[in-house]
Amino acid sequence: MKKTHIIAELGINHNGSAASARRLIDASASAGVWGVKFQYRNLANSYAGGEQQIGDEILQEEIERTYLPVNQILELTGHAKQQGLSVGISFFSPEDLSDFGGGIDEFDFFKVPSVEFTNLPLIEAIESYGVPSLISTGAYDEASIRETIGHLNPELWTLMHCISNYPVSVVNSRLGYIQHLKELWSGDVGYSSHDELWETALLAMQMGVSAIERHITFDKKDDGLDHSSSSTPDEFARLVSFADNLDLVLAGNSARVPNQGELLNLQNLGRSYYAKTDIEKGQAVREESVVLRAPRIGLGQQEALKRFGKPALRHVSAGSVIDRSVFEAADTLSDEVIAFAKAQAFSLPVRFHDFDLITERFPIGRFEFHLSFKDMADPIDIRQFSSDHEYSVHLPDYISPTQLIDPFSSDNAQRAASYEILDRTASFASGLQDLTGRPVPMVGSFSVLNGPLESFFEELSRLIGKYADDGVQLMPQWLPPVAWYFGGAVWLSVMNNLDDVALIEKFDIPICMDVCHLAMGDTVFDFDAADVIDTLRPHIGHVHFADAIGFDGEGVAFGEGDSKNAAAIERTLTLHCVKVIEVWQGHLNQGAGFATALIKLQEMFGENDQH
Repeated sequence: MKKTHIIAELGINHNGSAASARRLIDASASAGVWGVKFQYRNLANSYAGGEQQIGDEILQEEIERTYLPVNQILELTGHAKQQGLSVGISFFSPEDLSDFGGGIDEFDFFKVPSVEFTNLPLIEAIESYGVPSLISTGAYDEASIRETIGHLNPELWTLMHCISNYPVSVVNSRLGYIQHLKELWSGDVGYSSHDELWETALLAMQMGVSAIERHITFDKKDDGLDHSSSSTPDEFARLVSFADNLDLVLAGNSARVPNQGELLNLQNLGRSYYAKTDIEKGQAVREESVVLRAPRIGLGQQEALKRFGKPALRHVSAGSVIDRSVFEAADTLSDEVIAFAKAQAFSLPVRFHDFDLITERFPIGRFEFHLSFKDMADPIDIRQFSSDHEYSVHLPDYISPTQLIDPFSSDNAQRAASYEILDRTASFASGLQDLTGRPVPMVGSFSVLNGPLESFFEELSRLIGKYADDGVQLMPQWLPPVAWYFGGAVWLSVMNNLDDVALIEKFDIPICMDVCHLAMGDTVFDFDAADVIDTLRPHIGHVHFADAIGFDGEGVAFGEGDSKNAAAIERTLTLHCVKVIEVWQGHLNQGAGFATALIKLQEMFGENDQH
């Protein structure tokens, strides 16, 4: 579906003040709209004088009160363009265009308002410039609309469905006419919205309109005729968010695949079977010997019912989870796979509780501790770990059950708690460095943007410097478009886009490149994942490695993700740094997912290994 352009109509809501118009333009840019639009009438040509109707008196007074001269409109147009906005203008007569002289070329699009829908001289004058233009259909009947359509070039004009009420009641929007216009007209169809409820525009967006325009205001109760049918900058930001992500919002017309956030909730809130007593190797696993408990990290009821009565392939201690590894033989890692993993500097994530199991089963020599805030509550005895391994550590994402780690927070308590976690993790990393004699990177997700993006990177650079002075290298990791925090989906706006690439280069930030996150961002944002890896190669000191599907399918097994990810995966293997395998729940079932990943990578790339 083609992205809907969101246009903020300044109209007369600036109240004739260039300063107010500038503030509305700034607010529009901050909201992320595609463009802004002015209105212009030559006052001398607007009214005949001697008006007879009360409505005419009101309108004429408002039009005169809110008039902006040509020079000010052109100056404001330049200001809007400096902020990356497209700029348009509505005219009411052919003579209006001539007032702008050569300045008319500054506009990116024109608009014929509803009241001039049948004004063929105006239409012809605008069309002569060959600029994309909008025309609203409000207040006209079917015969008039069909007649005017016959005079329009569909390559230049967008027909805007419009109801000329100010505001439009929710029951009067007649959005079905959008579809009718699509059947009448071979060009684009948009929506000029004066709705009392801005959300009505979302329904028009779902119908595939190419553009939506609404008036913008800071106060819907302000003195003026159009404020009540306008949207605030905050509402525009929400409208833009839907426009930017509409394809994703409407996706799903295919076989149901739960996202990783759902799987996390299923794990944390669901139940699986655990052994009541010890179960010996070869002993049948029966329903009476197990109990359902949370979390669901093993077999649920449907899966377990198919296996009850079958013998256990290994010893299961009382209280241990009943997972597939109880009934299915684990993949055996060949010498070739182990050698390939070592040559590629592959690492595996571990928790304190599964460290011995994972390091024993996977003799690849590199491991990354993934820590929780509870892990860091007590001192850690470094002597329990082998000095023969190469380690890295991953900071906790949370400082409590309700707060993310954020050392840049304006909340003093959150900032202090974040530094406490950082300091304890750095102390752990430093202890591992002393144990092994090797550097131990400290990887972290810094996902909260509290102000301007550049200020974030300035603070991040200082934070990295602070721990570098203590002998520990802090590496922020590349983030996904959406993170699964607190059981839900949170859209992120830092460390995941091309703006961040430029600032990483500017501030010389060492990073952990998460290839899975990068591939998901490739689906949403306008970049190529492999190109980003090439650009940031001098800054990538560590890698988190998995495949992905779409924008939220995280940690997919290698070769099962989107085909577009293949180039980024292959490019990653040319990086001379540690690569931590982060396939989804790879540690469960005695590390079955890790084994599958290592075997698959060796099958896919082993013959091309240059290390």
